[in-house]
Amino acid sequence: MTDNKNINTPALWMIIAGVLLSGALWFVSTGLNGDFWYLVWVAPVPVLLLSLRSSAKNAFIISFAVYLIGRLSWFSYLERVATLVPAIILTLLLPLIFALIILLTRYVIIRRNSWYTIFAFPAFFTTYEYFVIKFSRDGTAASLAYSQMNFLPIIQIASVTGILGITFMVTFIPSAIALAWHYRDEKTKFRYITVVLGLIVGLVLLFGVVRLSNGDNEKPTVKAGIVVLNEDSHTISQHPDYEKEKMHVAAYASQVALLASQGAKLVVLPERAININKPSADTIIGILASVAKQYHVYIAVGYTNFRTTIERNSALVIDVEGNVSTDYNKVHMVVGFENEFTPGDKPGLFKFNGLQTGISICKDLDFQDYIKQYGVNKATIVCVPAWDFIVDDWLHSRMAILRGVENGFSEVRAARLGRLTISDYYGKASYEASSADKQQATLIGYVPIKRINTFYAKYGDWFGIVNLLASITFILASGNIRKVANQ
Repeated sequence: MTDNKNINTPALWMIIAGVLLSGALWFVSTGLNGDFWYLVWVAPVPVLLLSLRSSAKNAFIISFAVYLIGRLSWFSYLERVATLVPAIILTLLLPLIFALIILLTRYVIIRRNSWYTIFAFPAFFTTYEYFVIKFSRDGTAASLAYSQMNFLPIIQIASVTGILGITFMVTFIPSAIALAWHYRDEKTKFRYITVVLGLIVGLVLLFGVVRLSNGDNEKPTVKAGIVVLNEDSHTISQHPDYEKEKMHVAAYASQVALLASQGAKLVVLPERAININKPSADTIIGILASVAKQYHVYIAVGYTNFRTTIERNSALVIDVEGNVSTDYNKVHMVVGFENEFTPGDKPGLFKFNGLQTGISICKDLDFQDYIKQYGVNKATIVCVPAWDFIVDDWLHSRMAILRGVENGFSEVRAARLGRLTISDYYGKASYEASSADKQQATLIGYVPIKRINTFYAKYGDWFGIVNLLASITFILASGNIRKVANQ
């Protein structure tokens, strides 16, 4: 890899300061709560600048150290959900990948010595996420894009590009800032960079603002409710006591009746809210069916499915006539927590008041390719029985909400030990409550019954392919240069 030998290597104090600054920015901006999302826009700037003034070896060490500091914000969470050894491996592996991305970026910038290398870092990082999303057992879970969920204008680009468009933007901005400073004495390059930066950021934010402004118009809605009972009332067992289970279901039924009496036409209960086996099925489903029929309300409920010899994590939808309109099986399991369940293989779709509606469970919403089927099938609302890990309640709820932006549907999400949310197709959680304290939580609000057809739902991950091709082009084109001026 070629070094930029005509630029003095930064002093040790400058390297240490840059590493600490960049690492701290990554740490506070990519946590589990979306706070300080704007710092992601500048977090890579110090490490990019240091890499261009250092040898390849030093650039690798610097970038590894920076991202390692940043990833420590996730360590306690990873230890909890994946145990200690996998948490250590992931905490070390991701900085290694980041360091390789920085080396590739450095290589292209030095070899090409051109303004358009501002696209190298975002192209490489977006391509990396594209492969993670395609092949990881956790889908989109670790995407940098979720850091932006509190800034609605920028996430609207997901309706066109999917989640990767957000990743591209939050890596393009710091790349352009870093190279604007790097080429500050070269007027032509500096001018091109600042103009392109302003143009792209301006257009993306303008698109987001205009799209959100459409949401101010009057839109049809329906009242929806969510209830999660006290966590201690739920039974997690391979052999539930079905006499107690009937009392538990009756408690849920009474809460559904209360929400329906307040005008709710659709009520969603959380993941594995109840347990059902073959002998108890008619009785337990009958309790909920009776309430649905009496109060003319749809009920979507997650349940542990012991109805056959194959155990599943499932969800029922009971219509206003008390009939089961769909029985959905969760497709994507949480590795290490749901190994006993056999996954399903198709989306859950049903009609709610004549509207195409969907039901999917928790982890399924981490996978954009899978959830795109709901967009293709023109779902207007997706019901999401869920179960969070308390500390990740904001993050996991927003991961689900972004699927609505990508595919143009609203969501009603009921999470045990997490967030209860009613959100629209712009990613706005208009109504929100929490069950993270293990106490009963209820929520009632209006959910839009209009859907928006999105470019992403029609064309899928085209943007990931564009970034993959751009990355290949950068590498091949840079490798063909034997001599570059000012190197």
